Amino acid sequence: MPRSTVNNSPGFTLIESLVVVMIIGILSAIAIPSFIAAQNRAKLNQATEMVVASLQQSQQEAIRRNQSCTLTLDKIANKVLGQQGCLLSGDVNLPDPIDLDYTGASGEIQYGIRGNTTTNKTVILRVDNNSKNARCFTVSAPLGIIRMGSYDTATIPNSCRKLG
Repeated sequence: MPRSTVNNSPGFTLIESLVVVMIIGILSAIAIPSFIAAQNRAKLNQATEMVVASLQQSQQEAIRRNQSCTLTLDKIANKVLGQQGCLLSGDVNLPDPIDLDYTGASGEIQYGIRGNTTTNKTVILRVDNNSKNARCFTVSAPLGIIRMGSYDTATIPNSCRKLG
């Protein structure tokens, strides 16, 4: 009497395929928020470097040209605008989703012919207006020193605390 053989065809069963799809879905659900947060941190770092570099370049140009240079921080357009050609690289557009903010009524920072300023200004950069993802730096009068810090919403008023 002939024996019946089981068909040993290669392949996956439906249940095995569903288990693999579920594992991929769970890993994606865990990894995607971390990936987005890492991208936002990188954009925040990039924006911080861009604004600080613009301030330093404007200060150096004021000294080099022996004339005052003014930068304007534009909250609405998320830009740093250089006046009188003080920014050699042109106006600086901050990447999305970075939001620009500053203390005081005016967004202008003016450097004198010695690189000094009369303005104390704190500049705040946030990811989507989220205070948890925020960086700040201050421009201090009279020398125009730029000091990096972490933005602290727990204090009243909110402050830029020195890093390190």
